[in-house]
Amino acid sequence: MPVTSQQLAQLMHHASPRRLNDFAPPLNAAMEEFGINTLRRAAAFISQIAHESGELAFMEELWGPTEVQERYEPETELSKRLGNTEPGDGKRFRGRGPIQLTGRANYKRFGALLRLDLEGCPEQASAPDAGFRIAGLFWQKKGLNELADAGNFKEITRRINGGLNGLAQREKFHALALEALSAAFPAGAVRPALAANAEPELDFDRGAEAIRAMAQDHEGAGRGKEAPVRNGKIKEPGATRPKLDARRDTMDFRDLMYVPTLIEVPSMIRLGDYLEVGVPILDQGHEGACTGYGLATVANYLLRRRHVVPDCTLVSARMLYDLARRYDEWPGEDYEGSSGRGAMKGWHKHGVCPEDLYPSRHPDRKGLTKERTSEASKRPLGAYFRVNHQDLVAMHSAIAEVGILYTTCAVHEGWFRVDSSGVIEMREDDKLKGGHAFAIVAYDEEGFWLQNSWGPTWGRQGFGRISYDDWLRNGTDVWVARLGAPVTLRSVESTAAAHAATAGESIAYTFAALRPHIVSVGNDGRLRAGGDYGVTTESLAHVFDDDIRRVTRDWDKVRILLYAHGGLVNEAAAVQRLAEYRPSLLQGRVYPLAFIWRSDYWTTLTNILEDAVRRRRPEGVLDATKDFLLDRIDDALEPVARALTGKSAWDEMKENALDAGREGGAAWLVARHLKEKVAGQPWLQGRKVEIHLVGHSAGSILHAGLVPRLLEQGLHIESCTLWAPACTIDLFNEYYLPALKDRQIGRLALYVLSDKAERDDNCARIYNKSLLYLVSNAFEERFRIPGIHEDRPFREGVPILGMQRWLDDKAGAAVKALFAAGSPHLLVVAPNNADPATGSASQARHHGDFDDDQHTVLSSFNAILGLDRAAKPSGGVLKFHRNAGSLRERRLDIEAGTGLDRQRR
Repeated sequence: MPVTSQQLAQLMHHASPRRLNDFAPPLNAAMEEFGINTLRRAAAFISQIAHESGELAFMEELWGPTEVQERYEPETELSKRLGNTEPGDGKRFRGRGPIQLTGRANYKRFGALLRLDLEGCPEQASAPDAGFRIAGLFWQKKGLNELADAGNFKEITRRINGGLNGLAQREKFHALALEALSAAFPAGAVRPALAANAEPELDFDRGAEAIRAMAQDHEGAGRGKEAPVRNGKIKEPGATRPKLDARRDTMDFRDLMYVPTLIEVPSMIRLGDYLEVGVPILDQGHEGACTGYGLATVANYLLRRRHVVPDCTLVSARMLYDLARRYDEWPGEDYEGSSGRGAMKGWHKHGVCPEDLYPSRHPDRKGLTKERTSEASKRPLGAYFRVNHQDLVAMHSAIAEVGILYTTCAVHEGWFRVDSSGVIEMREDDKLKGGHAFAIVAYDEEGFWLQNSWGPTWGRQGFGRISYDDWLRNGTDVWVARLGAPVTLRSVESTAAAHAATAGESIAYTFAALRPHIVSVGNDGRLRAGGDYGVTTESLAHVFDDDIRRVTRDWDKVRILLYAHGGLVNEAAAVQRLAEYRPSLLQGRVYPLAFIWRSDYWTTLTNILEDAVRRRRPEGVLDATKDFLLDRIDDALEPVARALTGKSAWDEMKENALDAGREGGAAWLVARHLKEKVAGQPWLQGRKVEIHLVGHSAGSILHAGLVPRLLEQGLHIESCTLWAPACTIDLFNEYYLPALKDRQIGRLALYVLSDKAERDDNCARIYNKSLLYLVSNAFEERFRIPGIHEDRPFREGVPILGMQRWLDDKAGAAVKALFAAGSPHLLVVAPNNADPATGSASQARHHGDFDDDQHTVLSSFNAILGLDRAAKPSGGVLKFHRNAGSLRERRLDIEAGTGLDRQRR
């Protein structure tokens, strides 16, 4: 009676039903051919095969190559024993079949005996028909039928393995097989047994498996001096453990928690079902990059299981690891280790590209290039949820629903004692060694099965089982995810719309388009590597080496616009504004490069003013009339706001802006690259390079540090446009004015609010004048002291360049003189009704209006183009998505009952 797949399932609990059904017929045929026809013989044969093949999961040696597998190649002692003579023989004749046949000589010898061309077509050794015949022939010629008849299971193990490696698991399979197969083999005659010490008729070296076994005999009967063994695995000279530095996720209430659904949860999910998908076993080597490798395993699985168009491309673990460090809770990327949340955020933000574009084992410093990010957007992450790692029901439900979990865990010494059974044993005296990230792929009544990233020689060919007790004690974080749908954006306008906060899209759809136009500035004015659009020194160099050259190759002249946003704007809003400027600028053949600095002074300022209001003492009768005494309220708020970190916060923001121009700063690097990689380079083919500056509010301070750096490099600044500049007149006179007088800046355009508009403005509807009034009166070195009359204070504040009242004062005389009749320079007072084609229009009514007022922006663009009709952006229409600050102010207007549409943004 043949052995059935149901009987096989009783001892191979983790084999997939499909595999058992497919393998049962060729297994029975081989057993019949080679006399494995009694209960004892069949039970011994099948139990040994179950162990050797990982319950029929592995019919071919997983190829790294590992350090051992590299020794399969000639000329090594191992390759000579295996008969490998040609380069590539190691991989070509790697271990195949349920009892792995390894090496050219063995393929040739067994092929001749079975009348199969195994040497010419070695792949057929992994097919069930040939694989079980090879195993049957080996079994017969080694005298294992006779040993099975004699009940000498231990000697069978020794003759197969060269030692007693994995004996406990083999004996467990054997006991189950004797019980499960009893119905298939009724009692019968037992053939005489071969003496245990008899020489076998046929033998073969089995590559890495044989070496490992000979290096460790569990009964102390070693077979000579071999390479030292750690955890049942060969340890090559100099090999070390991987670094265990995955970090526990910090608390974040923004995490969305997974809630189990009513989907049926099986009592177990077989490891064999997961293995059917064929997810590659990864090897992180000695580096602490497990967060990237563990998540790459999840991505590889989900992409292969995608229903409509499965994707078997191996994804880049290196990209995911680099993104994990970019988005975790610790600044920069110059360290090893990261958090699971950081990796998930990175994949969600950018997608993931193929391994061959972003190699993991031989990383470069190019970072997120256009090619990589474009490919990554084809493999986006959709929804992802945190799973309560202490809730086993939720974890089982999530695996049943999706098929895989991304997890982190504290690792103990037991992880380094794992044998080929894959069972991770936890002892009471085991010490924790560090944090590790991996994928959980199956479960049974004993625990979770995981796919590790320590190569195929760890555990059960790359898999291990952690007990529920171990997990509940040491597990830290669990995430479950689904893929998103790839999106292709064809127009540059769509990039701006997709990036808008209201779109809620991943930046994977916009990163490739916007990355070449961003210089991310962090603390001390240095490049900032973290965040959505972080920039490294290498990726910044790539902008000048490749992106500018590529984009401008057909332009008659190369115009480069260096833009610095205002201090009230956060990073997301600044990038949004760039996304909306970009289409018109590129159409007009102007290449924008924006300094994006994490200022968001609006939030800080609002908090300061709200705190200042709370700290003001009641003023009795006057307090009831404060609505009629707005200026008096402002007078009272200014010194309190100054003391409540107002001045210190403003000073820090100014310092970071100026630091960008100091040696090693972001603006300093840009100036050097413009000189060394653009100006005068052969690829220009004689075309002229024009440099234009545009700065809004505190952006004028950043540009103040940039101007001397450009001039030091011998670069001429064609134009400089400042919208409501928040720099002091003294700073302007020190950094800008000399360059203007020497005509090293060709044209200045200064946009300011009228003093009436400045006084009608407000800050967070608490301070009843513009931001520049607050800066001038409270946040600079000299603060204003009010007098008896509003216009006659005891002491004035500090003159600010962007305020009309100071330009009309003697403090601004030198600046005002720049705009004399016949001068190329332009002073624009807003709001006005001029035509944008004249280059002097603005309808801005508030300090924050200039950067998204269409008249202001179009006028500035036209001035940059020199009013060149051929190059002017067609249509003169810019579409703006309201930034967070604009929406907030409009909502406040409505709540105040004014209903005013200030025609902003």
